[in-house]
Amino acid sequence: MRTTALLAALSLVVQGCASPGKEVTQTVRLETPGCAQVSCELSNDRGSWQLLRTPGTVMVTTSKAPLKVSCRSDDGAQVSFGAPSSLPPVTGAGGVAGGVAGGVGVGAALGATALTFIPVLGVIVVLTGAAVGATTGAALESSQREIRYAELITIPMSCQQTGAAAQATGAGLGLGIRGLPLAQAREAGLGEGGGVLVTAVAQGSSAAAAGLRSGDIILSAGGQELGDPSDMEQRVIVLAPGAPLTLRVWRDGRVLELVLTRPPTGQ
Repeated sequence: MRTTALLAALSLVVQGCASPGKEVTQTVRLETPGCAQVSCELSNDRGSWQLLRTPGTVMVTTSKAPLKVSCRSDDGAQVSFGAPSSLPPVTGAGGVAGGVAGGVGVGAALGATALTFIPVLGVIVVLTGAAVGATTGAALESSQREIRYAELITIPMSCQQTGAAAQATGAGLGLGIRGLPLAQAREAGLGEGGGVLVTAVAQGSSAAAAGLRSGDIILSAGGQELGDPSDMEQRVIVLAPGAPLTLRVWRDGRVLELVLTRPPTGQ
């Protein structure tokens, strides 16, 4: 009976220590139909990983936690997606092997003489050993299953055409802009904050007179934070000809305040 109690205690210990699945390193492919060349960040409670451009692959460490995917296009379109993890089903092979090993182990521990002397007790003890072994084997098999995410994650995105926004803001201003990619925002120390990237400044234009340069990141216009080019477009549309528009601009690690003036109608 001491042997049976020992096996039962061991079974509880093994089950308690066994984790429901094994974390592994896995390759994940990301695709963003309808929106090429998107930068994405993948993260879970084991770390974070960057994919500079889609479509592409990235190595991640799996976890029971969902894989969070955040993607941002050059025109400022952004989407977040959660991909759950999964485990393969338990086959039962571990339980069968464990049951056989448990029964044999108990028989060997008690010895043939003891089992012959008390035959009914011997059968009960051997069956108990088989049951304990089966439970332990199943728990061990469960702990060895690999946690996985989907090998292909498809994120539908709808990207705007940056040319329209650049033309609207550039009419009379000599300013071309586009959305700020997530990777570039992080390089500038802006995290996931908004902003639009200045892509062109025409010589002799209002944008040039304001001191704007290609590569500047406009954080806000008229006190309103900018999330994408359409925000900047709206600020310009409501601006009266000849009126100033105060801009907060990120350049070379500094925040500058520049004043952009919309030229009078006809200029």
